[in-house]
Amino acid sequence: MSADPVLVLQMHRMGDLILTMPLLRLLLRHWAGHEVWVAAEPHFFQDIMPLAPNVIFFPPTHCHALGQRHYELALNLSSRPQALICQAKLKARHKLGPEAISTGTLPGHQHINGYWQLYRAALTHNNRNNAFHWSDLYMLDLSPQPDLTGVLRPFPRPAGTGRIGMVLGASEFAKRPDADFWARLARRLAGEGMLPLFLGGPAEQSLGQEVAQKSGLPGANLCGRLSLKELAALMRTLDLCVTPDTGPMHLADFVGVPVLNLSMGPVHARETGPSAPGQHVLRAAMSCVGCWQCHRGRLYCKQAFTASGVARLILSLLHTPDHPIVPSGLRLYRTGRDALGLYTLEHVGCRADTSCRPLIEGLWQAVFLFFYSPVQRPLLISRLEGLRVAFPHMAESVAAGLAALCASFSRYLRQGARMLPDDFWRSQPPVIRLFSGYLHMHMQNDDYSPKAWSMALERLEEISALFMNHS
Repeated sequence: MSADPVLVLQMHRMGDLILTMPLLRLLLRHWAGHEVWVAAEPHFFQDIMPLAPNVIFFPPTHCHALGQRHYELALNLSSRPQALICQAKLKARHKLGPEAISTGTLPGHQHINGYWQLYRAALTHNNRNNAFHWSDLYMLDLSPQPDLTGVLRPFPRPAGTGRIGMVLGASEFAKRPDADFWARLARRLAGEGMLPLFLGGPAEQSLGQEVAQKSGLPGANLCGRLSLKELAALMRTLDLCVTPDTGPMHLADFVGVPVLNLSMGPVHARETGPSAPGQHVLRAAMSCVGCWQCHRGRLYCKQAFTASGVARLILSLLHTPDHPIVPSGLRLYRTGRDALGLYTLEHVGCRADTSCRPLIEGLWQAVFLFFYSPVQRPLLISRLEGLRVAFPHMAESVAAGLAALCASFSRYLRQGARMLPDDFWRSQPPVIRLFSGYLHMHMQNDDYSPKAWSMALERLEEISALFMNHS
């Protein structure tokens, strides 16, 4: 091919690379005349290459050479310094994501290109009320309209073998059950005629041995014995994959395996849960779920999970999927896609979800969709009205928060301040902090230029006017 290639820099963990697969498929389809190149860690991409046979992979050691090329599109999804430098040095018709800069007052000395890439960066330690999945955020900047309905996704189907995969590990202990939980769950499932299999990489070998010993199922332990390619093949033989939020979960989801995600600890299922429609997510019925970092004295969300309750739910999903038995203290969700093709989590079960949080998340999602594409204004008005009808006091809280934000901006303007203090976004009311964090990062990203100040004030005025006009 003589046309300039498309480059994606994704140098994070296995799960992040697999979450990039829908993007790679989209690039291959819409940039058919251009090769798609990806810079990633070899120990992740080598076994994943069969899942993306038309993509050309490079290790991070090639970043210097990659930075000398010209591209049709260069999309950096990595925060690693070598990726930032490569993105800054290369030439491209379109650049998206962060790149290194040498001067200025920008945080971390980088500049972020792309509306949705900037939004994603602003979620750091500030993802409360975010409703966008990360795999969607990777793709939204590629079109002037936020429409992902054309993205192909597998629909999960059980293999009919009775095999239940149990992914034991996660990046943090807080994000996964302990060995006793897994052993009790495996014994219960085996007693019901299921065939549990303990899955994990080399890091989970000792955990797998412990679970196998405690469960009395030594033949079930496959931790550290399979390559990623072999793991993907085995997963296709499962009826269900029970897993915390981790790389193998995204692998199972990508290859069409039914998933039950045990979402515990500092993870947000709206951002990194299984992305294919028809999967299930189980998480604690607590207002603090989906945090970036736990600030409580103990992991209450993790303690809400019991092996007996999860076992009953698994058996009901396998035998009577339309009538799942949801454990007390937990909420079950089914993944889906809305009219724009965006990720959704739909509450499942006989107990009604009385939380206002889904409506708050939906409101802010519509706000950012409207900023990107003004034709989404009817969606924003509809969601604002929905919040007002169902939770009028919360709608008033959002309006009061916006008023407080207006007052804050007014104070700094009167003082003639060029820059905002680093904790400005965090000092705003929690219900609007997603918005204040984005405005703050946008101003930092443009080095507090007059244009950046003007944009922040215009967007604040637009949203405030909506609350006034529809009060």
